[in-house]
Amino acid sequence: MKSSIATCGFALTAALALSVSAAMAAETEAKALPTLLIKGEVVSLDTSDQTGTLLKVKDRYGFETPIFVTADTKVTQGDTATALSNVTAGSPVEVEYNFDVNTAKRHAVSVKLAAATAAPAAPAPTASAPAPAAAPAPAAPAADAAQAATPDAGSQPGAQPAVPTPAPAEAPAAPAQQDTAPDVQ
Repeated sequence: MKSSIATCGFALTAALALSVSAAMAAETEAKALPTLLIKGEVVSLDTSDQTGTLLKVKDRYGFETPIFVTADTKVTQGDTATALSNVTAGSPVEVEYNFDVNTAKRHAVSVKLAAATAAPAAPAPTASAPAPAAAPAPAAPAADAAQAATPDAGSQPGAQPAVPTPAPAEAPAAPAQQDTAPDVQ
């Protein structure tokens, strides 16, 4: 009788251990894969691949990453859902994907295209900040004084009208003095 109780206890322990290990194995398989993100530019979208639609994305470093797109993948442009056929080579894209370590493949969760932008309109002038006007060139003070001192050409017979003379330019700087020490022989 003691041996049958020991045998039942042993069988019960073994059954419990197997059920715990099976539960742990199922839990690890049920864990979701981490979602990764790649931002870049679409290189190609290959629908002829037998294993599935393959999207190649080039990141900012120039690396091309192949990602499989499935029917469950959400494709959006801006905030609206769109078809996978709108994904064209050269368009900016953000792809969230899972990496399966068993198959070494990336599977897209979502593909986000940049929102369609309208052609930029010509900038309208703003009324609140007028453009600054070009400042007039300052008049030469000597020319103003000469005009004020010269009477009008019509008051003196045979007199020439006064022509403003340009202000004299600054004199050039004196050349640097050279050492003029006498040569000693």
